[in-house]
Amino acid sequence: MNVTKKLLLSAVLVLPTTVFANEAAHVDGYYIPSSTWEVDGGSDDGDSDGDGFGVKAWVPFGRTQNFFLEGEYQSTSIDSYNDFSSFDIDQLRLGGGWQVPLATGSGALYGEYVSLDQDGDKATGFGAHGRLAFPIARNVQIYGQAGYLWLQADNNLDLDGPEFLIGGSVDFSRNIGAFIDYRYTSLEDNDNIKYNVGDLRLGVRILFDTRRM
Repeated sequence: MNVTKKLLLSAVLVLPTTVFANEAAHVDGYYIPSSTWEVDGGSDDGDSDGDGFGVKAWVPFGRTQNFFLEGEYQSTSIDSYNDFSSFDIDQLRLGGGWQVPLATGSGALYGEYVSLDQDGDKATGFGAHGRLAFPIARNVQIYGQAGYLWLQADNNLDLDGPEFLIGGSVDFSRNIGAFIDYRYTSLEDNDNIKYNVGDLRLGVRILFDTRRM
């Protein structure tokens, strides 16, 4: 067998492990050392920050792992600002979607139910997102996503706007890893008041094999 044939055979053998690169199932527990809150416009104009915690999951299923479910709960406490006392923001997200392997990494599209609760003032609705993830080294990947949220508050106020996320993860073993990401959400209501929230999240990741689900 000459050198050219050896190279072609090596490429064929490597290709399947590269192509089938959908994101694996995982559950994350995380701390939010920095959560920023900004209101631009109206009588509530101002900004503050705080911290929080959360848990989230990504669960592919099926033989090819192309479909997945995802969920998240997080709670942040924002410090007082101007004449406003401190408050909590609780988020609940549940959804699902479809992911596809790329030449390296994976791409995904998904939708989710979104509930935001600020000390009893709740807004609920829907979010749609696109996501890309790429390996940059053995057991290390970076990822980013862009999406849009459509929410309605209890007082029938409509809120909508873009949401972006960028992050990275490392797998220490087949079952344990860690991640860091930053998510920025910018919502605008009917009165053209903007609410901007930015969360830096650091966490531990537990990995699972769901290929038999």
